[in-house]
Amino acid sequence: MPDSYLPPILPCSTCGGREQKLESCLPAGRRHELWRVACPCGCALTQWAVSQGAAIRLWNRFLGENREH
Repeated sequence: MPDSYLPPILPCSTCGGREQKLESCLPAGRRHELWRVACPCGCALTQWAVSQGAAIRLWNRFLGENREH
């Protein structure tokens, strides 16, 4: 998926930084990579997503839930 189609990544709720990166892994037995967003401060979701866009949406939803509390 081209970068122009990816949703924007919200700033980290822990450090406020905007230096997040998409990380990928390829567990044994899978054909396609799994993705998550991680911040250099160490904040990262433990849940992985099946695409870059889904990982960003998961991160943004996680941040929204954290800001409401």
